[in-house]
Amino acid sequence: MSSKISGLFRKIPTGFKAAGVYTLASIFSKGLSIITVPIFTRIMSTSDIGMVNLFNSWQSLLSVVVTLSLTSGGYIAALKEFGQERDQYQSSVLSLTTLLALLTTLIYLINPAMWNKVTGLPGELFGLMLAGFFVMPAYDFWLARQRYEYKYKLAAGLTAAMALLASCAAVAAVLWMGSHGYQYTASGRLYASNIIKYVICGVLWVILILRGKTFYSKKFWKYSLELSLPLIGYALANQVLSVSDRMMISRMVGNSSVGIYSTLYTVSSISLMVWSAINSSFVPYLYQNMESETSGIKKYSLMLMGAYGLVAVLLTFVAPEIVRILATEEYYEAIYIMPPIAGGVFLTCVSNMYTNILIYYKKTSYIMYAAIAAAVINVVLNYFCISWFGYMAAAYTTLVAYIVLAFGQGVAAHYICRQKRAGNVAVYDDRGVAVLAVVTIGLCLSGLLLYKHTALRYAVIAVGCVLVCVMGYKVLKMRSAQKKNK
Repeated sequence: MSSKISGLFRKIPTGFKAAGVYTLASIFSKGLSIITVPIFTRIMSTSDIGMVNLFNSWQSLLSVVVTLSLTSGGYIAALKEFGQERDQYQSSVLSLTTLLALLTTLIYLINPAMWNKVTGLPGELFGLMLAGFFVMPAYDFWLARQRYEYKYKLAAGLTAAMALLASCAAVAAVLWMGSHGYQYTASGRLYASNIIKYVICGVLWVILILRGKTFYSKKFWKYSLELSLPLIGYALANQVLSVSDRMMISRMVGNSSVGIYSTLYTVSSISLMVWSAINSSFVPYLYQNMESETSGIKKYSLMLMGAYGLVAVLLTFVAPEIVRILATEEYYEAIYIMPPIAGGVFLTCVSNMYTNILIYYKKTSYIMYAAIAAAVINVVLNYFCISWFGYMAAAYTTLVAYIVLAFGQGVAAHYICRQKRAGNVAVYDDRGVAVLAVVTIGLCLSGLLLYKHTALRYAVIAVGCVLVCVMGYKVLKMRSAQKKNK
């Protein structure tokens, strides 16, 4: 039996095996962050959890600026361009990110008190973040090349091992600090988890530098900067949209509220792991059939989004039970922020669908414009609404921002399709997508009422589970039929 299974596995194309293994490794890594939530919510204060999330928010935001988006999509294009010089290219661009990290450190050291005040991070945590900017790009470069070359075994194993070691170290550190009477555990958790990652990334940094032996190359630096610099606007706007709510809550309310908000945001975003797997399998099909008038993209895409919409709604309806498992009583007060967050998370799939079209036609600037507009609206609404209504208002402003993002990218994709696709304009059923988005958001928000009626909520959950199974079966049946037709 084992020989038959291994024989079947060997027959699977390398690209499919690599995609599957990377998806499993990603789900495992992200799943650990969900699994550890009930541990940390019971051994850390909401203020300390808020500080951890504030650190992560600033790290993800500033890394875009510090690395000039050199680890983004332009890196993959460079691997293709410099097929015979990949080692030299890697070491050269890694040297560039190291110099940028050094420059950032010098800027911080000129006036550290100001930067600590602006970010709300103490000096020891800002220093930890700066250390990461030196070595973390090495892991991103290495992993991107492993993916590109379909070398999935070591990469997937290292990704999973690093996530597991970092999570275990963080839990051990917080437990030790708690047993020894330390009042503030955020720094211990962050140092324990990040030092594990930095050591591994540091080893990769040395390997890439020694293997390439190229510190500076005008050809490599120019190519990378020309590709990556235009992406900074999009990447920065996307990060602002993702993390500005937590940063503003920290400044305007306090880290305790950040801890509650970010924990429930994590719970509401569980379904994103499902969507990531769905989208990664849909994109190859989309690009292979974009020019076919009878491809069935409209029906297939709408069914995928409908199935994901049902998952988002079901997670909203079971939110009270999830929060009771993952968190403590002090988090229950914020249960009502989960419906709008779930609605916004669903809109991620809509914007992703239209982003796929814009990427196919190489019109990525439209993605940036929509992201910037959504980010600006989110910041402005957060400023006023958090002041007027409290930190829970950030969930609703985020929903509005994601509506703007999905609508903007949908309009841009429709405009580009009118230019590129002559008589076959629409790739998706745009009207159907709009109706689905309205219905899904409405159902998510209905959770605000159903949380008070447990019996009715359970009945809706049962119906929803049946619908998910039916939709899933139809999607699989359609995909199977399409493969047979090929």
